[in-house]
Amino acid sequence: MVSLAHLSDNELLLLLKRGNDFAFSEIYNRYWGKMVSYAVRLTKSEDESADLVQEIFVSLWNRKETLEIKGTLASYLIKSTRNLCLRFIERNIHPTDFINRLAEHTIDKSQNIEENISLKELQEHIYCCVAKLPKKMQEVYLLSRDEQLSYREIAKKLGITEGTVKKQISNSLKIISESLNGKVSVLIPIIFVHLLKII
Repeated sequence: MVSLAHLSDNELLLLLKRGNDFAFSEIYNRYWGKMVSYAVRLTKSEDESADLVQEIFVSLWNRKETLEIKGTLASYLIKSTRNLCLRFIERNIHPTDFINRLAEHTIDKSQNIEENISLKELQEHIYCCVAKLPKKMQEVYLLSRDEQLSYREIAKKLGITEGTVKKQISNSLKIISESLNGKVSVLIPIIFVHLLKII
């Protein structure tokens, strides 16, 4: 096997775009371990992490001819790993566990300062926002998030229509979203699905 270990990432990328197998192998060997280790921190599963990273490399090879990377290869691969892990968590992990796992992890220091806020601080900010909601809206929101009741169950418990429940939750999310404006960007859509538990 030809060794390309002496080449820079940019040089490897140029070769990769031409379909060079050895360049792909070098990138794989150079970053596989780091990506899996990073993924394990998020998913808490070595097997799942290995599968997710493998998926990234398959995609990298399949898109090699049209691949456009802004910034460094390392940051691109780590960002791809993070995004795929978060999508995996979104699909497979219970909301409470999701919060606990993400709270242990903060965004890479390489990201801008707005994205470097800890998730614990974010969670505290959301709780403060909820405490300031109108009483009825807060009650509906908490039944949805804390007790994880469906719209129908909340409507029955409070003696209101499902439409009213949906509107109250929608309004509460809007208020919270506006209060978070500028604090985070990458994680807001995922956090809203799991922290706020829309049913």
